[in-house]
Amino acid sequence: MKFRESLERIDADGGLTRISETVDPKYEVASLLRRFDGRPVLFENVRDRSTPVAGNVLSSMDLLCASLGFPKDEWISRLMSAIRTPGPVTEGAGRFVSSEPDLNQLPILTHYPQDQGPYITSGVVFARRGTRRNLSFHRLSQIGPDRFVGRLVEKRDLHTMYLDARDHGEDVDVAIGIGNRSGVLVAAATSVERDTYELGIAAALEGGIEVASARTNGTSYPTDTEIVLEGKILHDETTAEGPFVDLTNTYDVVREQPVFVIDRIMRQKGAVYHALLPGANEHRLLMGAPRTPTIYRSLREAGLDVVNVFLTEGGSGWLDAVVAIRKKSEADPRAAIDAAIRGHRSLKKITVVDGDVDVSNPNEVNYAVTMYWEAGKEVVLRGVKGSSLDPMATADGVGSKLGLDATRPLEVPPEKELKMRRASPPTTRG
Repeated sequence: MKFRESLERIDADGGLTRISETVDPKYEVASLLRRFDGRPVLFENVRDRSTPVAGNVLSSMDLLCASLGFPKDEWISRLMSAIRTPGPVTEGAGRFVSSEPDLNQLPILTHYPQDQGPYITSGVVFARRGTRRNLSFHRLSQIGPDRFVGRLVEKRDLHTMYLDARDHGEDVDVAIGIGNRSGVLVAAATSVERDTYELGIAAALEGGIEVASARTNGTSYPTDTEIVLEGKILHDETTAEGPFVDLTNTYDVVREQPVFVIDRIMRQKGAVYHALLPGANEHRLLMGAPRTPTIYRSLREAGLDVVNVFLTEGGSGWLDAVVAIRKKSEADPRAAIDAAIRGHRSLKKITVVDGDVDVSNPNEVNYAVTMYWEAGKEVVLRGVKGSSLDPMATADGVGSKLGLDATRPLEVPPEKELKMRRASPPTTRG
């Protein structure tokens, strides 16, 4: 669903909070997004900017799946299907208004007191180098009227494209989309095999996507993106990037990163700027939820009967997974822990529960842990590769992992049978 259509649907359902008072893009919008975390907000008047700002738009699985047109219990199967079978991407012509590259026209937010400065956080980068194309999220700190410094995670596709271009003394063509379709946002955060163009995943989720060719370089982007910044990643210029608040709501370190130069700004008439508050629900959901099919697939490949996978809010949508299985042997929980780690190396904690537990309900998960965990059933791994976002890990992400078996035993002694049986009221009519 188009970004603005998502807003309109939420508004029609009474779920959109409108703020008509003038708000400051430095700190104030971020503060209000945090106050309303989990509830979509539209800021109609941003000080010294003509473009309204919307945030928390996809800040729950209900909101995300509704925008894609299917129930949340189909999330994993739908995304796995989209990865297997990309949808159609067709050529079209966008109805954009073109303007000079003055980034000060845009309501780019400063979120936290120690941030480097204003950051675009919802930006999806459409990149092209030769025949290679890539679609991915990248945070972008404004460092001039036409310049950003952008974080490129090492060994990811855009980083390898950039290194190749740098080695050949060439720039990388990019278009940065702000206010994207839901499927594009999901696809940009989905990990797939190298050289797979993620836009096909978005097209499968959306029932097809139409793209327009950039005016200033060789990229293309969906015709319904709210705002597009056409430009390039310079091969010969880097600068410091950070501090920046990441998924864990803590500051990431400062690194030397490449500079992006913007050549043209393209906007829809009446465009709305998508603000993604770092460390809040929408950030965690869009980064974490696309990882669940990867974990699910790894569990299935291990021969396990998987019911569901969930990356918890308490784990910042990244470090803590709950896995529900239909246990066939007492060895299955340990196999599930190992498989989950193979599917997502950043995991710090994995909790395995029975298939009747709602993995997204922290009370049900805590009940299972409290009732069925036994000392000695946990798995503790030390000195293993994890996530650099883990504050207890080393700078390169080496730390510890904990796996909890919170499943009921398959064989229950007669004297414990009643204690193991969960009760529920009978169904009655009238």
